[in-house]
Amino acid sequence: MPELPEAETIRCQLEREIVGKAVRRLQLHDARAAREHESPEELASLVEGRKIQGVGRRGKAPLLFLDGKKPTTLIFRLGMTGLLRVVPAKEPLEKSIVATLTLSDGKHLRFLDQRKFGGLIARPGHDVDGTPEFDHYGPEPLSDDFTPEYLKDVFSRRSAKLEMVLMDQHVIAGIGKIYADEICFQAGLRPGRSARRLTKPMCERLWRAAREVLSEGIDCRGSSARDETFLDIYGMPGDFQDRMCVYQRTGEPCRVCGTPIRRTRIAGGRGMHWCPECQK
Repeated sequence: MPELPEAETIRCQLEREIVGKAVRRLQLHDARAAREHESPEELASLVEGRKIQGVGRRGKAPLLFLDGKKPTTLIFRLGMTGLLRVVPAKEPLEKSIVATLTLSDGKHLRFLDQRKFGGLIARPGHDVDGTPEFDHYGPEPLSDDFTPEYLKDVFSRRSAKLEMVLMDQHVIAGIGKIYADEICFQAGLRPGRSARRLTKPMCERLWRAAREVLSEGIDCRGSSARDETFLDIYGMPGDFQDRMCVYQRTGEPCRVCGTPIRRTRIAGGRGMHWCPECQK
């Protein structure tokens, strides 16, 4: 699933490519992508003819800020396998395509989604945190609102495993399985530890690790790990998978101490990857 670094990579690239251009047409190739609206036609009516004033991101979701008498925000929910591509209109349609935005320069912004869990949502205004999709979200982990004190306070009220709390969008926006594993390793904390048992120094290490790992993920243009399908808007994979310390490295030696990396199963058939020597 695309996480914060992948969504931020998409945001930065789209900002260079499409800001200032208008959406001439929105074509839904799979009506399920407009499931939050009455119909695909309703969604198209809220988007077509509007100029793209800016590109944003909230958590794992890229956003287009559209102009008009009633400004609109177009939200891309990427789900498990969502991708955005900017391509010439003449390029053949991909099998996984669910939506096409034809831009005023003739190019296509295409939304691809193999598993079809994603979707497009148009909401009035540009107040993202006021929308139903994000009004419950926690702070962005690279923002000033994300502090060690915030972590200590929010963790003190949660007995769930640390990694599960890190992936809770109510707590922190944008972190998923890949980066939760890597953040816990960087902080030297076992992902199965109870969140409410973290001390103040532990929260400070976790805060620092989150910012360092996510910033590195962005610098690497995201991760295209073995069980992921992420490609950027130009169809290129990310590089962060080459720097992973624990994720998808079960049985391989820890890059720090040489101890075999373990995988502990959690809810939903997923697993936490961690080093039993480096993480306590």
